[in-house]
Amino acid sequence: MSEKWIAMVGSPRKGKNTDLIVNYVIEGLNEKNIEVDKYYLGSSNISTCTGCEHCIKTGTCSIQDEVTEIIDNMKKADGYIFASPSFNYNMTAQMKALLDRTFCLNDYSNEWKSRLSSDKKAIIVGVCAGNTKESMGYTVEGISKPLSVLGVKIIEVIEYYNTKHIPVSNNDNVREEIIKRIRNHRVFQR
Repeated sequence: MSEKWIAMVGSPRKGKNTDLIVNYVIEGLNEKNIEVDKYYLGSSNISTCTGCEHCIKTGTCSIQDEVTEIIDNMKKADGYIFASPSFNYNMTAQMKALLDRTFCLNDYSNEWKSRLSSDKKAIIVGVCAGNTKESMGYTVEGISKPLSVLGVKIIEVIEYYNTKHIPVSNNDNVREEIIKRIRNHRVFQR
């Protein structure tokens, strides 16, 4: 594989809507010779940020848990998939806890800069039981903003609505549509 990505699945429900969409994105990336490791935040031991500001001084989070490994791998990976269902108009608590902890990737030692290299890219996935964009609330925006501030280029946003009436597993077309989007994406054209 030529590139290495990591996927963070913010849903506590393995094998369901958000996880299936991420699998389809991964299939598309695999076609582009990109290997992806997946983290399930719902089954991880994730502590929330305490606001201690240790990371501002040292560049590392004082909390040592599974997020430590994810952040280390974020530094090494070429790209990311961040995926969350919408819970009450926003990302899940698990995804929010992870994104709060990425604050250690900000370097304030001389003005401000990102501790990530400038070539990082991401695909954002938002999934919602409601059937309109308004039902998604701030899910996609809430995930995108902290990544953009770190200099990560958001190359694709995939939103799936109406899981209450049309779960991903019942949508015969969504898999091929997502794989095709990734396959034909200009970033991956060589």
